[in-house]
Amino acid sequence: MKRRNSFGIITVLAATVSLSLFTGCASIQANKDLNNTPENIMRGDPSNTGRAREYLQDVLDSSERYEIKAYNRKAYSVNTKKNLFVFHSFYVFFKDGEMEHTLVFTATPKGSEQDGSWMLDAPTDIDSYSMYLSGDNPWDVEEYQGPQGETSLDTVQTVQNILKRLNKGYTFFGASHVRDMPWYHQVWMFLVPPPLITYTPLLFVSIHNDSCSSSVLETMAWAPN
Repeated sequence: MKRRNSFGIITVLAATVSLSLFTGCASIQANKDLNNTPENIMRGDPSNTGRAREYLQDVLDSSERYEIKAYNRKAYSVNTKKNLFVFHSFYVFFKDGEMEHTLVFTATPKGSEQDGSWMLDAPTDIDSYSMYLSGDNPWDVEEYQGPQGETSLDTVQTVQNILKRLNKGYTFFGASHVRDMPWYHQVWMFLVPPPLITYTPLLFVSIHNDSCSSSVLETMAWAPN
């Protein structure tokens, strides 16, 4: 039994490292693309977070004019297959019925002053959403719906949740969204009993960290139907 538990713990550590290296926006290929694509330099702009904070405060000041929707899509390329582990999430803000901005918590290029930042109008979010609206959907964009079939987000509560996260200064960890998957324990239950053992390392390494998806999944507030 001791040998089995030791093997299980090693498996858990290996799985956690694998998730941090290969999950969604934290994958090796994604990091290479992030650091080598010129348009991604703007993701490291230290003023991104300030602009996002100012905009969110404006939304709160006239919340009755705004609507927020949340979407998921392929992680970093139209050539990447979207699955339960590998996907990207972002918000879209509408003012008076017209799309105004997208918002995402994004990884930042190597050498940036910040490790992750909230960013308005990331090019891939704008492009993927525009193609989704046109009926051409190579990014496999899908709108989130609530657990009870809710289709509308509570604007005030959602923005307040985002601001709390933003003000705490969470850093970027690409595998953070795995903690939001309720079936996660079941994935490893045949390797290490009890499955809670496998969940603890991920929770520990992702403290005060977010990914593009956990930052959405953990700040969405659904309005009652």
